[in-house]
Amino acid sequence: MAGGCIKNFFATLGCLAFLVIVGLGAWVFRDQLGDAYRKVSGREPPFGAGADSTVGVPSLEALRSAERKESTMAEGRDGFVRLTADEVAALVERRLDPGVREAVDSLRVVLYEDRLALEGRVRLDVFGRDLLGPLAGMLDSSEGLRMAGALEVLEPRRLAWDCDEFVLVGFPFPASVIPALVNRMTGRNDGAFPIPVPETVGDVRVRPDGVTLYRRVD
Repeated sequence: MAGGCIKNFFATLGCLAFLVIVGLGAWVFRDQLGDAYRKVSGREPPFGAGADSTVGVPSLEALRSAERKESTMAEGRDGFVRLTADEVAALVERRLDPGVREAVDSLRVVLYEDRLALEGRVRLDVFGRDLLGPLAGMLDSSEGLRMAGALEVLEPRRLAWDCDEFVLVGFPFPASVIPALVNRMTGRNDGAFPIPVPETVGDVRVRPDGVTLYRRVD
């Protein structure tokens, strides 16, 4: 009977290892899998951003457009401004801490209802071996990253991006570890990812079609 239990244990362990390998493979080759699915079915794959979200990528044109909209907000000419996904991506990229910006590339944002996600590749030396644990020895120096959470006005001139989802190479970190991972990227100690905005911003709303900044009412 003991031998049977041992066999069952190792069989279960083997299945778990297989699922982890399959999951990592699906994440690493997600773009190729998506292309193959589109060719065969003629539809978007059932993973990725989805119909209820919008993907934005940074560009100089989007940055200039976003800065013009922020100027109208800062000068009090409009009660609100709506930023597109591309404009949000451009602002996030420009306003990342310089050390973080150097560690992240292929950045894009995904807008959901009341949630914003950042995806890209990140240098793992940002986090250190103490936080990554055994994963540190299994991964490349730069790996796929996804962070997601809600936006709120933290204080004058700053939005707080409260991340409750943190995924590296398809591995989701537990909620208890996320604040420490975010702190390594920001140099802060409160677990928040601040994004600078004009002082006149008093509220924010995230939707798939854009991020709306509302003027502060004194």
